Amino acid sequence: MKANHQIIYLNGPSSSGKTTLAKALQQAFEQPYLHIGLDRVIEMMPDKLNNWEGEPAPLGFSWKSSADETGHIVQEIQTGPFAEKMIQTFMEIVLSTAKIGHYIIIDDVSFGKCQVDTWREVLNEFKVLWIGINAPLDILEQREQARGNRILGSARAQHLRIHQGMRYALEFETHRDSLEIMVHKILES
Repeated sequence: MKANHQIIYLNGPSSSGKTTLAKALQQAFEQPYLHIGLDRVIEMMPDKLNNWEGEPAPLGFSWKSSADETGHIVQEIQTGPFAEKMIQTFMEIVLSTAKIGHYIIIDDVSFGKCQVDTWREVLNEFKVLWIGINAPLDILEQREQARGNRILGSARAQHLRIHQGMRYALEFETHRDSLEIMVHKILES
């Protein structure tokens, strides 16, 4: 099926199913969509700048442990100056790629309206379909634990903040909405 949007923006917490949906959309659309996510941009960075084990990383990305209002441990992402520069690089990569005429699926973890509004400004000249992806906290935590490559508590921290103040064209709960239904609704949008 032909696309109605040049860019599809997927925002949701880690382990919510964004990457699985992005890959399914790439197969469903007639146009070739590029799947671009912050994880791929982070992979461009020297490993020594980031710490995913819970220690500080002054220049890059790291986790900071705290507790939520119920006393559960949460791991909040911290961004040093180089990490901030890489977030800007991510946006510039998407913008440049879109200007060339590519179709793009953005796989992102933006924290609330303020961060998504930055994306809206960057992409204001393009036709973008804004989609929120989520699942209940207990499901996200089960997926986080099953994956084994996530620090426990990050899903809880992200679940609380990702969609604050947000309005999307489409929203999906990946524990309830099948992949086929999500793809069909996006193709129809």
